Amino acid sequence: MYELVDINGKKRPCKFGFNALRHFSKLTNTSISEMERLGDNMTFDTAIHLIFCGLMDGSRAAKEVFNYTIEDLGDDLDGDITAIERCMTLFADQMGGKETKEKKSLAKKVKTTKKK
Repeated sequence: MYELVDINGKKRPCKFGFNALRHFSKLTNTSISEMERLGDNMTFDTAIHLIFCGLMDGSRAAKEVFNYTIEDLGDDLDGDITAIERCMTLFADQMGGKETKEKKSLAKKVKTTKKK
């Protein structure tokens, strides 16, 4: 499932699933083992390519035509630098961060309920 992310005043569908990671891997020649360390010392180039691949797959999932270049993304980020943080948070959430928090919260509720 994709989510809409606001980049420079425009809401764009974004999805960081296996298709986005596949495109990112191909575009940047990144191996699976390197992807495990993706967040370590991430460069702007890496972040922008990752966001671009998420936007490309989000458009596919939303069944929208993707007429957006990586240069367009760079220009939009010039006008909205905080969008990088929003997109990277979405990446973390879609790659398991949100699910892990929700499972922990649910597990905590279950433990509390069982004690009563």
